[in-house]
Amino acid sequence: MDHQTPSEAQSPPSEAQSPPSEAQRSPSEEPADLSSSAKGNLELLTRFKDHEEAQISGMQLVIERISGFFGSPAYFAFAVAFIVIWMLVNAWGAHAGWRHVDAPPFSWLQGLVSSNALLLTVAVLIRQKRMEKVAEHRSHFDLQINLLSEQKVTKILQIVDELQRELTALRAHPDTEVAEMSKPADAHALMHAIKKTQTER
Repeated sequence: MDHQTPSEAQSPPSEAQSPPSEAQRSPSEEPADLSSSAKGNLELLTRFKDHEEAQISGMQLVIERISGFFGSPAYFAFAVAFIVIWMLVNAWGAHAGWRHVDAPPFSWLQGLVSSNALLLTVAVLIRQKRMEKVAEHRSHFDLQINLLSEQKVTKILQIVDELQRELTALRAHPDTEVAEMSKPADAHALMHAIKKTQTER
């Protein structure tokens, strides 16, 4: 007859004590917590982003990558190091009597910095112009969704108003607030009121 020692009887398996952590879970298990509507929204946003990126030309993509590199901390460190080394080397060369040297106030360095600033400004403007078009498309999409949501809410309020009228016939006192909310909103009148309010400020 086998006998277990107290240490063996009291120590459960290690797998039961340590459940898998969040880092050990596979990526395929994470979206399982999302609802079907949330997954559909994520897929829609992904397709929208892929469609916008597919319309970028090769030259546009190169310019945006260059502008992205210019805005990185690595390029900032490179620019500072290049300017400091340029000034130190040319200052030492002028003191040593070099013939070809960019003496202070470093006119060649100023030309290089000005040319770099011009190219960087153009690249940023090109990227900003495309991002403004994307933002405009998204704002139009948001407007259409908001108008559609308003129409659905109005329809629901109309149904509620019909039910409330049936109850009113039994209770003999109407609810004017529900009747007013069930009317569809006038988008043109609302936009005109917003513009008028902004111009009066």
